[in-house]
Amino acid sequence: MRVDLTLFDVGQCRHCERVTLAGGRWSSVAFPSMVALIVHPREGAILYDTGYAPHFIEATTGFPERLYRWATPVELPDAQRLEVQLAVHGVRPADIRWCLVSHFHADHIAGLRDLPNARFVCMREDLDAMRAMSRVRGLRNGWLPALLPHDFDARVRYAGDGVARALPAPWKTLGEGFDLFGDGSLFAVPLPGHAPRQMGLCLRDAQDRAVLLCADACWSHLTFRERRLPTWPARLVTHDWPAYVRTVDCLHTLAVATPDVAILPSHCQASLDTYRAAASAPTHGGTACAFS
Repeated sequence: MRVDLTLFDVGQCRHCERVTLAGGRWSSVAFPSMVALIVHPREGAILYDTGYAPHFIEATTGFPERLYRWATPVELPDAQRLEVQLAVHGVRPADIRWCLVSHFHADHIAGLRDLPNARFVCMREDLDAMRAMSRVRGLRNGWLPALLPHDFDARVRYAGDGVARALPAPWKTLGEGFDLFGDGSLFAVPLPGHAPRQMGLCLRDAQDRAVLLCADACWSHLTFRERRLPTWPARLVTHDWPAYVRTVDCLHTLAVATPDVAILPSHCQASLDTYRAAASAPTHGGTACAFS
């Protein structure tokens, strides 16, 4: 089953590119915070993550949380706010029925409290691991508990509690995933390393292009295409470095085996721009372009 897919940049932060990519620039560059609006034929409007929101500023006002804001300066122009971009597509925050949470770092969940009617889907192990961290360790891992809605536990469903099965082509090299709605439209796939059990998402868009939303499995397409890993400082905010490397290797295998799959890291501007260009290009009986 196909779904409509629209990608938003909901704010951005700035950081030294060299930290996130071997051989990258020493200068500070912008890392967009991607949010995916998915319109499902039966389930309606769904979000994959929420990006930044004013709640992030509120949650990082005091110490030691303010250190997070200093380390990765955040920009959220009014035009990039989630509710503004949703409105362009005729969607209100109250219309969102499901929000799929890739992982619990603040740049992915800062807008959860603005979704009054959404059910949340995440990996249980990811949330449990974050909640078990001390305040300081959690902060180092990008965890701000104040960003969760007060009734989050009553509204959450755990993707990994379902029955795992082999992913269909063209994502089969990733192994197993979870069919979230039982109709083959959205498959949750574990991508551990950056976070304890980060959740990627496999889908086919309205043009029948195969897509993998891989969140922070890497920060740049050059990481999985050329195996250019982040440099050592990035390990300080990586939950499990060996798992991170294994996940990157899985993405590399997928990219080589099935180059038409659009592998979209949440903070890679080049990947997001390529996908958007393909989405706006006319098709002639097939996919608009390859993502090789």
